[in-house]
Amino acid sequence: MFERFAQAIKSGDTLVVPYRQESSLLFVAVEGNVLPGANKACYLNFHFSKRDSTPNPPKGSFQRNLLEDRQLYQRIAENFPRGTIDVLDSTFHYIYTEGTEYNKLKIDPATLIGTCHLDLIHGDSLEAAQAHLTQVLKGEMVTYETTIWNNTYQSNAVPLRNENKEIDHILLVHQNITNAKKLEAEREVLIKDLESHNEELLRFAYIVSHNLRAPIVNISLLLDLYNEKNPADAENQEVIENLKVSTNLLNATLQDLIEVVSIKKQKIPKVELINFHLLLNNIEKSLFNQLKESGIKIHKDLSALSEMNYVYAHLENFFMNFLTNSVKYKHPDRTPEVWIKTYKSKEYCVIEFRDNGIGLDLERYGDRLFGLYQRFHNHVEGKGMGLYLVREQIRSNDGKIEISSKVGEGLAFTLYLRNLIG
Repeated sequence: MFERFAQAIKSGDTLVVPYRQESSLLFVAVEGNVLPGANKACYLNFHFSKRDSTPNPPKGSFQRNLLEDRQLYQRIAENFPRGTIDVLDSTFHYIYTEGTEYNKLKIDPATLIGTCHLDLIHGDSLEAAQAHLTQVLKGEMVTYETTIWNNTYQSNAVPLRNENKEIDHILLVHQNITNAKKLEAEREVLIKDLESHNEELLRFAYIVSHNLRAPIVNISLLLDLYNEKNPADAENQEVIENLKVSTNLLNATLQDLIEVVSIKKQKIPKVELINFHLLLNNIEKSLFNQLKESGIKIHKDLSALSEMNYVYAHLENFFMNFLTNSVKYKHPDRTPEVWIKTYKSKEYCVIEFRDNGIGLDLERYGDRLFGLYQRFHNHVEGKGMGLYLVREQIRSNDGKIEISSKVGEGLAFTLYLRNLIG
């Protein structure tokens, strides 16, 4: 503002500026002259006078345009939903600002006149906003997002030129898009959930068409081979034995599907305060023979988080799966070891489980790791259900699981679990 005063005095112009006093807008004329001082110094002598009405400033000047356009800006600002209309000078200070957004935020726009727009912006948005506004001073029109007053705004900025066709001001229009961004984020989550559900439906369709169809076809063929006229036929006994195998396979597949569906349908089951020391001791007792035979060493660091509120059966299942897998897929050239660590991280209770087994090629199998009936090593028995159930149980309580692994170096799981309220 001082620089504009000085420039007007040097050019002999009368500068008229808008000045806010509480809720009213006044117009002040600024005149003056240059006073010489000692040692080649000079002083600017200012004279301020209130104007009851807007005078006619020099033809084509920015001040005249601003004052003439003020009513237009004000009409737009009053009807612009959740937004503001701003005019900034070349140093990004407010010359004019109005908008319905100030009513929502209970901010008096008059307090912003003369302040720097960039002072309102913090964090990553500050550098980006400064870069965009600098582009505008070079003649570009820009659109960008910025964060002010803990809200997200879409900002549109255009250059304003003076009578010499020089860009010395910026017209800036903000619109609050916080709710729109929130809805967009929720929509993306919903789309991901729908995609995930569609993938699971396709997997279920595959299971029904293959895992169920095969034993049913076998049962049908075996029944055709059964000699009903002569039940004492010696071949009937073999048919019955094969029928038992097929029905057991069919029953096992149905039980797997029932377990998966039950996880999807159930609400949060019984939540209790679980001590990790007691939980792991109970699991080691349950797997005593298996762990002893493998010679596995278990290292535990539970000092940062010794207990949490969760579903006991779920935590038990997580550790059961990880420990048994570490035994199954141990490296043949070294003693198997696992490291278990628990701690807090923001809103999560974190469990890290790491072993030194044979590991897994994540580039090759990573996208299938948590799939239903997925197996990647054929030298040990398994159905490929364990990790799928672990992931679904974690998801059911708004948690997440991450994995890292290198072939020959072992595998690590990181579980991020919500501390549930019992």
